[in-house]
Amino acid sequence: MKTNPMSVLVRLVVLGLLVAGFHAKPANAQTLSGKFTLSSATRWAQVTLPPGDYSFKMDAMSPGYKFTVSRGAQHVALIVGRAYNYTSSARSEMMVENGTVRGFTLAPMGMTFLYPAKNPGGREVPREPQAAQVIPIAAVSVGR
Repeated sequence: MKTNPMSVLVRLVVLGLLVAGFHAKPANAQTLSGKFTLSSATRWAQVTLPPGDYSFKMDAMSPGYKFTVSRGAQHVALIVGRAYNYTSSARSEMMVENGTVRGFTLAPMGMTFLYPAKNPGGREVPREPQAAQVIPIAAVSVGR
């Protein structure tokens, strides 16, 4: 049986790209950490956080962008980053509407994570004009 040299070359190139892809790390792989203070009880995804000082860490290497939220030395929540938008905001901040986190902007990553309002049936609630609270996120640091 005669093999086509071009076919062998194409297979080797594809195999090489697959191997390189499995071992490559994203260029923006980073761990972010920061602090924020809540003045009232605030719902974030499935968790309600009481008022107080919090810190968070987010490992961009983990699938789903998971935020580990801590109060002092105790981990109190693991929040999965939902849909996100790329942003050019220079400020890291949390956007809260009616006591619920709707957005979480991390300026060093250039991303805003979005948490839409849901009704009990699981569908998105129509947005009404509401007063929003913007909570600054302090001391955002990037590590690798």
